[in-house]
Amino acid sequence: MKKNLLPLTETAILIALATVLEIVFKNLAFLEMPQGGKISIATLPILIVGYRHGWKYGFTAGLCYAIINFMIDGFYWHWGSIFFDYLFAFTALGITGVFQKGKNNILIFIIGIVVAGIIRYVMHGLSGVLFFGEYASEAGYSNAVWFYSFIVYNLGYNLLSTIACTICGSLLWPFIIKENNW
Repeated sequence: MKKNLLPLTETAILIALATVLEIVFKNLAFLEMPQGGKISIATLPILIVGYRHGWKYGFTAGLCYAIINFMIDGFYWHWGSIFFDYLFAFTALGITGVFQKGKNNILIFIIGIVVAGIIRYVMHGLSGVLFFGEYASEAGYSNAVWFYSFIVYNLGYNLLSTIACTICGSLLWPFIIKENNW
């Protein structure tokens, strides 16, 4: 029982931390990209859950965070975007749990963050193509919906957020690998 209590408690605390970071970064207007989206490290605690406790905890934490993030943000124009922009994109952050075998290897941790960032980026990009294509024509990209969604709208903030999470995760690395140190 005690063995399961620590990962569950850490997961709950890190989901709460991710939520607080989301609220803080949501209110920092200078981090908002011109086309939308914000540069943020709010997802770093979810990435840490996956790495520390495995993919089951990681995906569960990502799903919980997705639901909370949707309740905070609440932005959607199509029901499908709820899945791609929230449920799929943030649940996928738990993929860092697949890289748990390389524990105590910072390079494996960084690869996990990058893979999670790429999957999140693809989910947001697909959402833009599938559900928000009409906005590409309003921005002058009527024949280039894929380009608008993946490059113009989603690349900037997703890339910078992934870089920020990688840097902050690297700085926190000594604390991430230690057992029972929170």
